[in-house]
Amino acid sequence: MLIAFQDRLRLPWRGGAKRISPAALAPAFIVPLMMGLAALNAKTGIVLMLTLIGFTSWGLQLAERTATKTTFFLSWIVFSIVYMVVIFEFEVPLLELLPEENYILLLLSGGALYALYRTKKLAPLNLVTAQYGTTPKDELPGITEASSGEEQAEQQAATDTILGIDDDDDDGEGDDGEKAGLMQQHRGGQPNICESCRKVTPRRAYHCAVCGSCVKRRSHHSYWLNCCIGERNYRWYLFALALSECALLLGANLTLTAVCHPFLVVRLLGIPLLLPDDCSEVFEDFELGISFVVAAYAILISGYITFVLVRQLYLWYRGTTLHEFKRVKPSSSSGGIGNGSRNRVWSNWRAMLK
Repeated sequence: MLIAFQDRLRLPWRGGAKRISPAALAPAFIVPLMMGLAALNAKTGIVLMLTLIGFTSWGLQLAERTATKTTFFLSWIVFSIVYMVVIFEFEVPLLELLPEENYILLLLSGGALYALYRTKKLAPLNLVTAQYGTTPKDELPGITEASSGEEQAEQQAATDTILGIDDDDDDGEGDDGEKAGLMQQHRGGQPNICESCRKVTPRRAYHCAVCGSCVKRRSHHSYWLNCCIGERNYRWYLFALALSECALLLGANLTLTAVCHPFLVVRLLGIPLLLPDDCSEVFEDFELGISFVVAAYAILISGYITFVLVRQLYLWYRGTTLHEFKRVKPSSSSGGIGNGSRNRVWSNWRAMLK
């Protein structure tokens, strides 16, 4: 019955109906239900927010541990954005806001959405879909033929020791793919061959068990965007995080100062900077309560984005990626990837701003 239901859950579309995944449809009901219940009173709101944090953490860990490709988290982002925009534009008392403030918020939100779209759109270009380089396919050295018997075991043990690979270490994205990426660095002048998909890959390309392919300069697999972050979409990913952070904080501040009792902090160039002071009466009216919940939800998301953005900027400063940082210590080899040497700092930033 469940299989039949999933097969008939389709959306009419040009060229034929498109099948809809139940995982992609679930956030359309979970997000508004959660916001509506949280707007009833303060205690319910706190419980639901804590439940949201626990459920999201558990879901991400489960997806990483099983290397599952899912559209649930991407759908969660889309419906969260839609509901936050609807609540802000129709429920928040706009008479308390300046038109310029609303225009700036819409501009930041539009920029963040475009950057997220570009990140998702460019993700397929990161995948190594063909043999890299000019080596004919028939002349590729076989991975299993590189050595035999005790020589192969000794070489593997020596490589694992140098690279600091622990057989018991499991980060949920496929140890074979992780080890294959590090083996590519260790081979030196030999062709970089992925042991999972058996392709000749460029330098710093690593296998992603979720995407099922090697990714050029792979940072990590983003379950929120349902794609890998790599060479072609890394800059757009950082821009999306920065613009989303600004839009969420500005929207939360405008909402809280509209539904709560604000106080003036400072006046910059004739523009007053307000912060919320007393929000004890917001749950007396449902419209004020739902606006307050959306603002708290935005602050919660912005806190997570701040952590991700700061971590990515730090890794860029060190000249490495999240994937490499997890697998190899920055000081494991002199002049190697992720050594954090100062002579690479400015070149890293220049490369990102090109």
